Amino acid sequence: MKTALLFATALLSLTATSAFAAGCEQGNPPALVDGATASQEQMAEAMKAVKAYIVSTEEYQACLEAAGKGGKMDMEAYNKSAARMEALAADFNKQLKTFKARNG
Repeated sequence: MKTALLFATALLSLTATSAFAAGCEQGNPPALVDGATASQEQMAEAMKAVKAYIVSTEEYQACLEAAGKGGKMDMEAYNKSAARMEALAADFNKQLKTFKARNG
């Protein structure tokens, strides 16, 4: 039993290439403002935060790709980061549309 457990642990450590082990880290998406009540300055700051998050997500994905060159890339982490980035962009665009409708 111990031998099987040790073998499984060793095999897992040799084949696993997680984003964490590769040193790839992704931050949390920024909080968005409400386009119905936000000032122009708040919308501009939100846009900067969204753009910075997109850049950091692209860097995170590049890290995952580089870590995966020696073995198997962490596709789950890559796909989750892409979905999170796309959702943030869509949510921001919705708030921006609301803001523009309110402010002409």
